[in-house]
Amino acid sequence: MDKDPFLKEGYTVWIDEPYNGYYRIVRREPFQFVTGEESPAIFSTVAPGGESGFENIDTLEPDNDPLHLYQVLWGVEHSDRVKYYLKIPAGQNRYGVDQDKEIGFISAEESPWYDPNPLFEFWLIHDWIPAINCVNASPVTQTPKIWFKGMKYDIEKIPQAQAGTVVKKVVFGGIKNTP
Repeated sequence: MDKDPFLKEGYTVWIDEPYNGYYRIVRREPFQFVTGEESPAIFSTVAPGGESGFENIDTLEPDNDPLHLYQVLWGVEHSDRVKYYLKIPAGQNRYGVDQDKEIGFISAEESPWYDPNPLFEFWLIHDWIPAINCVNASPVTQTPKIWFKGMKYDIEKIPQAQAGTVVKKVVFGGIKNTP
């Protein structure tokens, strides 16, 4: 069995809202981005018991000319007492349960920086960026550090007649939620 979690060139995907269409993967290229290495830094230090507030990770916004699709795995540093909460799209909490969407998070235990957990992957297209809040329950000041790695794809829209076998249905932002 192929253990590569990424799409291959020539694959066809169905991209859900907002695109609602069939797309072919034309080219692919890996990427990696680590917060804290950009200038100015996305995150400031977070005191014990504090939180960063939701910060948009604009650097991860894919181009729309040419049209790109990102498949993103993410992992974090620090102890399991530092929690990272994700909103994607803006205003939509992820990883929680239907009754309490705001409880979902990852930590270094669930998705370490050196081996991001594919259960927490997400997809991005133009105008979709993640927002992340770091909550520091550790006894020391922390600077949030997040490793994003994945694959960026050149994609082209194709008619349904050319779609053939769809290998993946891409849904942005996870399952549908009420605001």
